[in-house]
Amino acid sequence: MDERTGERDDHRDDYPDEYRDALLELHRLSGAFEKLPTGPGLRRPPSTEALHAVAVADEKDVSVGARLHVLYNLAKAGLPGGDKAKDEYHLLADSIVQGSGVDADQLLDDVKQSTHQGGVTFAETASGKALPHRHVAFIGQDVCNTRAVEVDGLRAAWIFSEFETDAPMDQVAGWIDPRSWPERGPMLFKGMELVGTAEPVKIDTLGKDHWHGVFREEVQLVKRVTTLLHCDHWRSATAAGMTYSLDLSLDGEIDVDRGFLSVEDLGKVRRVRALKIVGFTEDVWDDVAQMVCPFWTDWVRGAVEGGTSSRPAPTSDEPAGGQSRPSAADALDDWIRFFGESARTYLDLFADTSNRAVAGRSTGADWLADGNRYWSQLAKDWAKAWTYGLEALEELAREGLDAGLTAPGTDRSTARGLASAATAVATGAAAATRSAAATGSAVPTGRPAGGEGTTVPLPGLAAGTPVTCSALESIESGGAQISDVSVTVVPLDGGGYEARVSTGDTTLPAGLYVGTLQTPDDKELAPVQLYLARAGEADRV
Repeated sequence: MDERTGERDDHRDDYPDEYRDALLELHRLSGAFEKLPTGPGLRRPPSTEALHAVAVADEKDVSVGARLHVLYNLAKAGLPGGDKAKDEYHLLADSIVQGSGVDADQLLDDVKQSTHQGGVTFAETASGKALPHRHVAFIGQDVCNTRAVEVDGLRAAWIFSEFETDAPMDQVAGWIDPRSWPERGPMLFKGMELVGTAEPVKIDTLGKDHWHGVFREEVQLVKRVTTLLHCDHWRSATAAGMTYSLDLSLDGEIDVDRGFLSVEDLGKVRRVRALKIVGFTEDVWDDVAQMVCPFWTDWVRGAVEGGTSSRPAPTSDEPAGGQSRPSAADALDDWIRFFGESARTYLDLFADTSNRAVAGRSTGADWLADGNRYWSQLAKDWAKAWTYGLEALEELAREGLDAGLTAPGTDRSTARGLASAATAVATGAAAATRSAAATGSAVPTGRPAGGEGTTVPLPGLAAGTPVTCSALESIESGGAQISDVSVTVVPLDGGGYEARVSTGDTTLPAGLYVGTLQTPDDKELAPVQLYLARAGEADRV
């Protein structure tokens, strides 16, 4: 607050942001955070004060979608505060429904109804149908994924979203452009000004909308920070992408800031991905930064305006390398559940065997030899393991690694194909894994080292169609090219296919690389946007 005028000064670093604090406190009260937000300058206002602050805030400080999001979470927690906060809850609901044709009482009833397990979703309620989709999108769904990572030895927060929307391609592609961020996500982006030129510098090697620019970015990452951001953007008829990295932290608060946004047109829907890897010079803020989801999710909603349906896509918290398919560790967990917790004694033995297989260094005979050693040891404790183990080994010897390693009583079909997928990525991933092991770098769980992989939906692919990938080119001017690319086509449970695209080249810099999937006769199937994150999982304290 300016002592002379009594007016708020948004640019004072030591001024506590009452809207930020109120929103975080309400999400904390709802149980959305694993632990309390802590950090210099963060304040926890009383719940009634926080409800009032959010309800009366300007929409650029707390959007309608953000209010609905926190009201839903609070309703899921039983509206903490009860009758003492009844007026404040009504005020918050009223600030959401203005001009929608429904009243605050209806909204409160609909929100409560939609939080009941097995009930209707909020989008299916009268209020959900009356409110614009850009406010309703992702209510009751988790579209913001966070984790702690390391980049070049520095701690950082990984913030990632992947989703599908029927919003028009032009609308979503416009959201990719960083010049639109303050308008489409004012809670998160307080400023994005091009530096040095009136317009971005055209590159045009990948299309007419291929350009580079440096932006002065002011962003509310729980703590407000100001940076110079190096940005590169491209667009084709069916895809668009943007990658960015830190040029300079103008206030000295940030030492890591990189990521990307991408969209691909899949016909009926657009697939959208967004990643920010941010690290503060003060480590205390890195954990707090993982609580940016209310601001991040509000910005993500800016991509779906004009749509009627949006949903988070399955993800393993990484845009590159994440897999939802079963792994050797999943199979081991099934055996642990079958035999009991004492089976963990054999984790190291099993891991040694499976790691050599994934790296492409084991044959069926090797599996048989290793397996006999494994099951012989196990049989000393559980006689029935011998029978089950030998049956699995015989199937492995007969059918190869695709037979899987599932425990009795589990679905063997989910394990089939695991080995093919693992050995297919081993050409690229094994070399990266060996390099990471040699340097001692950490690898986020479920990802090839360096984050060098992505999935590409191929819903119209005919069974048996061979798929190849072009060389992948960095969207930066004069950037690197990835020629070492492997492709594995995987059938999906609901029908259709997706391609797993990966690289084992660990020498290339972080950034967004683009190309196409195609048939051997050069018919284009889908665009590929592969982001190299060069980040590893960090230990959480």
